[in-house]
Amino acid sequence: MYADLGNRSYWYRIFSLRSEALWVFAGQLGLTLGVVLGVKILTQVLDPVEFGRLSIANTVVLLIPVSLFGPLGHGFMRFWSISHDRGQVKEFILTANRYAGCLLLFVLAASLAFFVFCSFTGLLDYQGLTAVSLIVGALKGYFGLRLAVLLGARKRKIVALTNAGTAILNPLGAAFLVIIFVSNADCAMWGYFITTLAILFVVEHCYKNFIKDDLNRSLSNRTNDINSDKMGKEILSFSWPFCVWGIFVWIHQSCDRWSLLAFHGADVVGAFSVVAVLAAYPLMFSSGFLLNLFMPVAYARAGDLGSSSALKSAYKFILVMIAVYTLGAMALIGFFIFFHEAIVLLISNAEYVKFSYLLPALTLSWTFFFLGETLAAFGFIVKKPKIYVLPKLISATIAAFGAFFLSSKIGAQGVVWALGISGFFYAAWCLIIAFRLFSGMSSVTKNPEKMEQALYFKY
Repeated sequence: MYADLGNRSYWYRIFSLRSEALWVFAGQLGLTLGVVLGVKILTQVLDPVEFGRLSIANTVVLLIPVSLFGPLGHGFMRFWSISHDRGQVKEFILTANRYAGCLLLFVLAASLAFFVFCSFTGLLDYQGLTAVSLIVGALKGYFGLRLAVLLGARKRKIVALTNAGTAILNPLGAAFLVIIFVSNADCAMWGYFITTLAILFVVEHCYKNFIKDDLNRSLSNRTNDINSDKMGKEILSFSWPFCVWGIFVWIHQSCDRWSLLAFHGADVVGAFSVVAVLAAYPLMFSSGFLLNLFMPVAYARAGDLGSSSALKSAYKFILVMIAVYTLGAMALIGFFIFFHEAIVLLISNAEYVKFSYLLPALTLSWTFFFLGETLAAFGFIVKKPKIYVLPKLISATIAAFGAFFLSSKIGAQGVVWALGISGFFYAAWCLIIAFRLFSGMSSVTKNPEKMEQALYFKY
């Protein structure tokens, strides 16, 4: 009877998240639909060559948030609940503001220096497009840090509206400038810049209002055990593996377009990018929705890892998340097997349909990759993201070398094979780590350092 009551209580806690789940779902759905809408709009106003150039520029935009700002955002989200447990909210806010501002100024200065260098030397034909892409990436990364704090505080509505708004407004702004001025990727990227800058101001306003209210509520719980410098070091210690990880995530997610550009030209990149968006973004939607919904709750349940029962409760949430993701991915692949050509035509036009037959296989390849990303939640809970650096490094290396080699031999099919092999390798490795962590929950809470050493020894 008690076991039945415990199960009922567990499922009640999950379904009690329905209001939060609604906003997470709306945000991720808006993000995915915005990307698909963007492809539909931009393929109507850009030819395959210019759309291919824009796709390459978007890999540059992705580089900055994924490799620099994103890793720090993981640390902010993880230590938000910890700062409340310790009564160190003020120290956390000061640290978050200092790190976000310094990192933004550093990237903007580096982007300007890069543009000036390329302009004087003429080493890069696309220096203008690349420089604007770096700036757009810096702006997205900065407000991504703000959203990470809000997500850690479970302010789902603000995060959802921002993600959906960014995905929808960016292509609209790009298409508007393309129609007004000239139909090329440079003009489209300037449209991204204008809309991203506007969204940043809105997010900054919401963030400042939130932290002011939260700080006032938290002053009564303050302690003086940890100062801002020490908290900053803890956040950096947690975040730095994500930086290494982020670089290889970027390699994994961008090597397909760069390899096709190297051997087959921008027009092939443009046609393949339509299929790549259809393959990756539904999975990004589902995994992002589940991670945004479950991880803040799992972090809160695990707390500072003082109890094996709390850790077990967090791990149960993660297991449900992985099961839902797997079932959804299988259904998506089945759908694409029968309707791949019609779907590609729906979101683009006949110029982009030649690679539609690759859609089911490419979706399977990305299914493995995002499965590994969801499985990595087990390590995040115990504050050990560094155990995923090696599998990420090796899988990204396989993807990059495989994509360039096989693309030169068999074209776009080779890219799909490379991503599939590397994704399967990454998912399998993360599954083994997850099994070890789940089996050793008591060791994690009693001696985290010993568990970490055991993981490195075994893998």
